[in-house]
Amino acid sequence: MNSKQKSWWCRLPVLRYVCSVGVLAIVNGWLAEAAPPEQPNIVHIMVDDLGWQDVVCYYQDCHDDEPLYETPNLDRLASRGMRFLQAYSPAMTCAPSRAAFMTGQYTPHNGVYHVNMGCQVPRPRRADAKLLDPYYVGRLMPGKPTIPRVLANAGYETAHIGKWHLDGPSGVPSPLQAGFGFSFDENKKYNDPSLWDESDPKQANTSGLFAQPRHRLRQAFNDSRFPLLDDERPYDSMVDLSTRWIRKQAEQGKKPFFLNLCPNLVHGPVMTRDKKRLAHYCQKLGIPFPKDQGSIADPDKPGQLNPYYASMVDSVDWIIGQVVTELEQLDDPRNPGHPLMDNTYVVISSDNGGSQQLRNWPGEDGKLQFEKVTDNSPLREGKGWAYEGGCRIPFIVVGPGIKPRSINRTTVVNLIDLFPTFAAMAGTDATAALDIDGCNLLPVLTGQEDLVRQADGRVRDTVFFHYPVLRGAFSTIRQGPWKLLKNTAVGDNPAPAVQLFRLINAEGGWDDLGEAKNLRAQERQVAERMLVELDAWLEQQDAGQPYRNAAYARGGLPGQDAVPAIIERGQDGSSIWATFEVGPQQTAVKKAFLLYTTNPGKTEEWFQADVTLGDGRVDAIAPPGMAHAIFCLIDENNFLQTSEPIPDMQKLRLGQPVSGVLKDGYAYRPGLHSLISVAENAVRQAAAGGRNLTKLKQALAVARTVVEGPLAIDAAAAAVKKLRSAVVALDVPASTTPALHWLSTEIPQL
Repeated sequence: MNSKQKSWWCRLPVLRYVCSVGVLAIVNGWLAEAAPPEQPNIVHIMVDDLGWQDVVCYYQDCHDDEPLYETPNLDRLASRGMRFLQAYSPAMTCAPSRAAFMTGQYTPHNGVYHVNMGCQVPRPRRADAKLLDPYYVGRLMPGKPTIPRVLANAGYETAHIGKWHLDGPSGVPSPLQAGFGFSFDENKKYNDPSLWDESDPKQANTSGLFAQPRHRLRQAFNDSRFPLLDDERPYDSMVDLSTRWIRKQAEQGKKPFFLNLCPNLVHGPVMTRDKKRLAHYCQKLGIPFPKDQGSIADPDKPGQLNPYYASMVDSVDWIIGQVVTELEQLDDPRNPGHPLMDNTYVVISSDNGGSQQLRNWPGEDGKLQFEKVTDNSPLREGKGWAYEGGCRIPFIVVGPGIKPRSINRTTVVNLIDLFPTFAAMAGTDATAALDIDGCNLLPVLTGQEDLVRQADGRVRDTVFFHYPVLRGAFSTIRQGPWKLLKNTAVGDNPAPAVQLFRLINAEGGWDDLGEAKNLRAQERQVAERMLVELDAWLEQQDAGQPYRNAAYARGGLPGQDAVPAIIERGQDGSSIWATFEVGPQQTAVKKAFLLYTTNPGKTEEWFQADVTLGDGRVDAIAPPGMAHAIFCLIDENNFLQTSEPIPDMQKLRLGQPVSGVLKDGYAYRPGLHSLISVAENAVRQAAAGGRNLTKLKQALAVARTVVEGPLAIDAAAAAVKKLRSAVVALDVPASTTPALHWLSTEIPQL
């Protein structure tokens, strides 16, 4: 008899009597059948940019007055479960936090550092920029562990609805390609016609209430995609799709389910589709209903002042309430007579801290000005910063075994912990074999442990953050009451080189929660110890740091005149190389790598490959299907030098293809040579299995003809595409070559 059965058993004296007269076996069998299923359902709702102080119950912990925002559904959930006061997002913007959550890995481990410039060639934002962002990927990569794959293997139905932001410009990988059973593909079309009707403009609005109008007043409230419901709330396609998917599981499914719902609210541009709630918050603020869509809240004035944002928070709270109500009202097919909610974990989180200022909408005068969005006080700063306002988030968990009205004030948790926690909820230890960094929180949630333990049983007392983006570039370590920030972009980031803050006092209460007192000088030993540990972690993770700009227009940076210049580029078959200056006047090259693209053009993405670094020369074998490539050399002063000059972002805007400005770029021929070799291996491997190789051999013949003649770009591109498709279609070892799958519609576990 398990613990749940024992609890139930003690409350049923009639059954105890029956057992006492000799039918223990029968009753035990009946109890086992009636007990809740062992595998609970899991619903995770990740709100976009929801700040730590945007939820009423969190606000009331830190303020004496009442908040502007109203969040009755979130507060009700908090009263039914556990609310964490020291929960963190893995990063300070959405894409890296979402990738870390989905993989259970820190940002340098999965390679996603920021939203913009992912899978791009590093280049300065302007000619006079002293630093530039390091190379990083901007999407999930093949071979990374994902939550839906593990839960699906454990027998779960899985769904992702809403914001994804883990794909590249081509839309790959979509949630379906990352392992979700129900979601949308690279064309943003959901895959179950019984739930999603592309011809219905209300359902086909995949952004839900966040769909942006042309004018946040004149076009926001008369849109037929948002008819008013019985409760006078505007219809939301995301919540409608979510509740109908849950209903389908209740009606047809006998499996546990996992829903990952990600509303685009409360991200900017700040606006609302709910006119009634906007009027309500204007009234609370004592201001008239706006007539001009422009800035409404003074960006420099403290407090919650924006009625648009208040209405967005209100709408998110309503969305959460609708989902929870559905779980409360639907009967559990795996435990008849009980609602789904009885055996469902509901987890509420945010992907980063709240935005405090944004340029949202131009006024009638055409001017676009900053306006106040939210107020993270008493936390410092907001989204995009490593200070607490940028990464401390609301985090609420409700479900079986969690004591109501629990407030966890001491345990430091991170969204990377949800991967192993969900796996533990599902009753699988699959994460033990995966390369993840998070810890299982289930023992803490159910009161069995007060401390978070790693997979090996050791207590985790330290969490790390790495966000190497200019001006906000910090690497961070949080350990016990202390938090240390290392400025990794000194010169562009105006902060001190090292900052140490004590967030928690000796009694366990808040100390310097606003990070106002840098204690590095007073607590030198603590700072040095934590800095050594942070640096060791960064080295172990091979974490990318901002590069110094070798093409700095004004010149005169220390070491800039000693950056080794590129002498020559060359290729031979699939081999490519570049030579560079060496000598007493040049700084030594300490690191080199190759960046290459297989899809040049508007949606091009650049991926990293290893090279051989020698004395004055760097060599590589072209990845199969490579269209263009660039060698990147990092010297001992951390200057970046590329095998061809790359214009800054003012000359070549973000989103414009770098491949279009390359004079050489090792175009097509080396990559086609490598792809031909892979295809020849595929032919040999497939021949033994008796497979039809007609298409592959035809594509191989065309590719050989193209690679042996004068380079014709269009013919080479077509040959690569056709040959790559033919190889990938085969179930042989050669078809799993990683470079063939960066843009594939099926992402294999490599």
